[in-house]
Amino acid sequence: MTDATTPSSTGASPNGEKRAHVIVLGNEKGGSGKTTTSLHLIVALLRLGFKVGTVDIDSRQRSLSRYLENRRNTITKSGTPLPVPHHIVLQKSPFDSAEEAKADERERFQQALRKILFTNDFVVIDSPGNDTYLSRLAHSYANTIITPINDSFVDLDVLASVDPDTYKIIRPSIYSEMVWEQKLARAKRDGVSIEWIVMRNRLSNLDARNKRSMAKVTSDLSRRIGFRLAPGFSERVIFREMFLHGLTVLDVIDEKTAVNATMSHIAARQEVRDLLRMLKIPEIDRRLNNTRTPSKDEDTNPKPSTRASADTSTEKPDAAPEAQTPPSHTPPGQSETAAKDDASADKAEQSEPNTPDAARTVAAAS
Repeated sequence: MTDATTPSSTGASPNGEKRAHVIVLGNEKGGSGKTTTSLHLIVALLRLGFKVGTVDIDSRQRSLSRYLENRRNTITKSGTPLPVPHHIVLQKSPFDSAEEAKADERERFQQALRKILFTNDFVVIDSPGNDTYLSRLAHSYANTIITPINDSFVDLDVLASVDPDTYKIIRPSIYSEMVWEQKLARAKRDGVSIEWIVMRNRLSNLDARNKRSMAKVTSDLSRRIGFRLAPGFSERVIFREMFLHGLTVLDVIDEKTAVNATMSHIAARQEVRDLLRMLKIPEIDRRLNNTRTPSKDEDTNPKPSTRASADTSTEKPDAAPEAQTPPSHTPPGQSETAAKDDASADKAEQSEPNTPDAARTVAAAS
């Protein structure tokens, strides 16, 4: 057991305000889509009118921080108003001693969390693709852990060892054991349980044997080690294109650069809404239920949203910005509906001319 079991020092709100719901994106394997999932989750919450704080504890890659830096550059260059979170970057401790480093990182993490825990509705933490003390600590403060995995047995290995002939689960992985430890730590320290969600990312449209086998094994594994399965994001070119501009499929680009939204864009937004539903948070469901789907004209000729101010700091953020109120849409359907639309969506995307500038391919806000 890690020393995440030490008493919580995030403090209490002076006015008895409610703590933010903390969501940690975690997976000890890189390339699983953690940062893409993080940003789409962040922007979706902002567009629903929630206040969101974010923490990047991957001081080496800084993928979420670079994504948000690109987003601010897009705001500056294009004048396009985009919602942004209150962002903090946590650096790895400079101390050589393991004990000193742990104490330093624990103190700075708790200080950072105190700055945004009572001024936001949600805090989203993006963790590194390897085992670090900061990552274990962040997991122990989560209300919800989301673990994206690519839809392959190579990536499933981060959760469990599987018999190659029978597909039976041999034993949970080191990461699964770590999550279990942090669940116990959270319960002991704060009396709070952690919800664990695993989402299968980069799903193909083909009904391949590997895909069916993955579905069975992950379903069996969810019952054994205690997580919920969520529909992930399909493999789409648009997700990769938008990184340099810090954009998501939920963003609005002004009339000078916007193009017609394709079926693929619309299906991708549905996948984001499906993920929001899987969080099973009543206030999110209520806001989703009070929105509607934009018409075709609204989808292809969006109106710019209200500019939200941004601040990215290294442990010294200003006050969190007010998130804008999103355009409305109907409640999302079941994930099977999005999956059914996906085949025609990808076909529509392939028929479009290639556009090097991702900013010109972004669809309207959800």
